[in-house]
Amino acid sequence: MSEEELYSKLPKAIQNAAGTQKLDSDLKFIEELAKSSLPKSKSSEVEAELKRSFPLLKFHVSDKKQFPRKKKKPLSMREKRQLGLHKLNKKDMKYEEFEELHSLWTEYIKKYLNLKDLDNKGFTAEPESGNWTHFSHLLSKADFHGALMKVVRSKCSSLVGQSGIVIFDTRNTFKIISKDNIVRTIPKQSSVFAVSVDNYTFTIFGKYFCIKPPERSVKKIRTHILADL
Repeated sequence: MSEEELYSKLPKAIQNAAGTQKLDSDLKFIEELAKSSLPKSKSSEVEAELKRSFPLLKFHVSDKKQFPRKKKKPLSMREKRQLGLHKLNKKDMKYEEFEELHSLWTEYIKKYLNLKDLDNKGFTAEPESGNWTHFSHLLSKADFHGALMKVVRSKCSSLVGQSGIVIFDTRNTFKIISKDNIVRTIPKQSSVFAVSVDNYTFTIFGKYFCIKPPERSVKKIRTHILADL
């Protein structure tokens, strides 16, 4: 739309009062507009400000297009086996190196089971005592990496009496390192374990722990179990 067409829609009285002005460029229009809008004391600075250059503009980087991230698929069991994620390097392992892990686990299990509060309530860790159901559920979902375990019963007589710190908990086994610096694999299905924390000794029937640790933490455990070993 030309300037004459724009003003032609106004009444003639306003057209005559306003008049029309032809400008050489858009920059000239901006300059005249700024001068007419600003106080006279600032009008002298308009021309200088419009001539300023901005050298950093040539380094302006355009916004990169953001593409939706693809969700990475978890590793399959075959890929985990190929990478050796479930294998332990048993060479040069020392029992004393895992004693700190056991100390951390002891602090964790005390807070997780809230043993201090249970002591104040007179909890005896017997099935007849109060809070037993809640306590047993917590124990069944606990993480045992770092626990000091002892095999008290087993269908394999050579395993009875073996003890050590749990360094790896799998679906069907506990891998423990003993004071002789030997890593032993104890099957859960056929063994019963004892775990001591302060004045408490917990008996764990391995066959009810034949679940992967991440799954055990969310799986509902049966309240009534048969201790048949």
